[in-house]
Amino acid sequence: MSYELVIFDCDGVLVDSESISCGAIAEISTELGFPMTTRESIDYFVGTSIEFAIDFLKDKTTQPIPSDFESRYRKMCHERFQSDLQPIPGIEELLSQLKLPKCVGSNGPRHKIISNLKLTNLIHHFNQDHLFSAYDIKKWKPLPDLYLHAASRMNVLPANCVVIEDSVAGVKAALAAGMSVYGYAGDSDGKKLSAAGAKVIFSMEELIQVL
Repeated sequence: MSYELVIFDCDGVLVDSESISCGAIAEISTELGFPMTTRESIDYFVGTSIEFAIDFLKDKTTQPIPSDFESRYRKMCHERFQSDLQPIPGIEELLSQLKLPKCVGSNGPRHKIISNLKLTNLIHHFNQDHLFSAYDIKKWKPLPDLYLHAASRMNVLPANCVVIEDSVAGVKAALAAGMSVYGYAGDSDGKKLSAAGAKVIFSMEELIQVL
């Protein structure tokens, strides 16, 4: 199929941020009495929102969720991104070779999308008007609204869009929006992405051949 628009998730697809952000949640969760490893946090929270994480932990921790949970989480991530954040392997080459129109659809806040793309030197690949955040419309994946919003703003029919995702929630959102979706598995086995309905790829080099 020939696509008219590529919609990239940000965290875990463009920037290798999931281990950092989920590691921060795991650290705070452990302090609150629900011990969690970074790997477990990734399994729980990749592709969801910080609100989802807070609601999840309310039922698990032995202490009340502190009012500064989100602000502390954001501060921890921001500090660690400055020194540790890297682009996903092969994404620079993919973006450089991609001829199709492209945009970003992320559950994260817009300022975080911009900051992370700047830190990884990927920002020049995107028009900043084409960076779409779930916070702008107050609808988060796995709801399809963000991807439908992006397609509408880019003036492309959903059926002509392809989404690149790394989470089950994102795959569900794309499929519910009536879009094709590739699931980037990285170093995981990709079984959850496949079960959710994605065409699984393990490297950005594979996507270069497809797109």
